[in-house]
Amino acid sequence: MRYAVYFCPAPDSALHAFGTEWLATTVVPTIAPERLQVLLADVRRYGWHATLTAPFELASHASYDDLHRRIADIAVYTPAFELPLQLDTLAGFLALRPCGDTQAVDALAAQCVRDLNTLRAPITQAAWERRAETLDDTEHTLFRQYGYPYVLDRYRFHLTLSAPATAEEEQALCAYLLPKLGHAPCARIDALTVCREPIPGAAFEQLVSLPLKAAA
Repeated sequence: MRYAVYFCPAPDSALHAFGTEWLATTVVPTIAPERLQVLLADVRRYGWHATLTAPFELASHASYDDLHRRIADIAVYTPAFELPLQLDTLAGFLALRPCGDTQAVDALAAQCVRDLNTLRAPITQAAWERRAETLDDTEHTLFRQYGYPYVLDRYRFHLTLSAPATAEEEQALCAYLLPKLGHAPCARIDALTVCREPIPGAAFEQLVSLPLKAAA
């Protein structure tokens, strides 16, 4: 069982409505329906979110209650803030990415990663071998220390829209998505959401959303 800390847009927000509609989409012009399902499969499994702490298993000495308390301690002292977004690409996949200052969200993600690290089970040899060849020296160090390579200086806030696509597919996706986004969307970072993968490969489920200071 793995847990993660995500930003999940509030149910009454425009960003939530956009994501819900997108994940339910079955037809995009010029992309075959079965190909679209492939492009959206992982987005649907992980849910409409931005990662703050990537999925991890709890250490043998830790419990969900320990995790909940640690995240609640972060939330109660962290003011809510807004983050303007734009359609962008990251590592070859389409996503919504910040178009302004990321200092607040970078700091929040770093605090979550550091404060929860003592509750995390060590990475397995199999997990190391799966990723290590594609990482640089800095990412190797982060992976060993925090169980995930894209944290701290390598962290990039994003809400994933699709798996990596061809240039033609990406153009079709952008043509479909841009009118639905309207003017620049904005993420209000007002809660930390704890999500769980109950069994390997299952869809992630939201367990609790802990409001940040200004949103309490």
